[in-house]
Amino acid sequence: MDKKDRAILSELRNNSRQSWREIGDKVFLSSQAVGQRVQDLLNDHIIEKFTIKEQKQHLQFITIYMNTNQFTSFENLVKSFDEVGEFYKITGDGCYMIISHFDNDALNLFLTKITDFGRYKVSHQLKQIL
Repeated sequence: MDKKDRAILSELRNNSRQSWREIGDKVFLSSQAVGQRVQDLLNDHIIEKFTIKEQKQHLQFITIYMNTNQFTSFENLVKSFDEVGEFYKITGDGCYMIISHFDNDALNLFLTKITDFGRYKVSHQLKQIL
């Protein structure tokens, strides 16, 4: 990946709805060259997908400390909740990190269900910096 590819990625992060022409004007390439580079970035799995970012009212960062080795059952339970946005197995402080957007009642239900597998620590977003 070269400097032009990084510039295209930066433009797509800022606004993925821009046309190839608009991006090309900003990175000094033709619209066809931008389109080809984006296709190459997709083929090389550098870009996985184009998506939108929804503004959520609630955002939690939940660290899980497992008390059991029932990892598959736990992972299936967590993945069954639509409010879970991201789910990682981690090293360091905890075994898993869950980034979610539960309202208060749904969060309490979720936390009750996961206590069969371990302990947790919940941090709530105060404000987004970037």
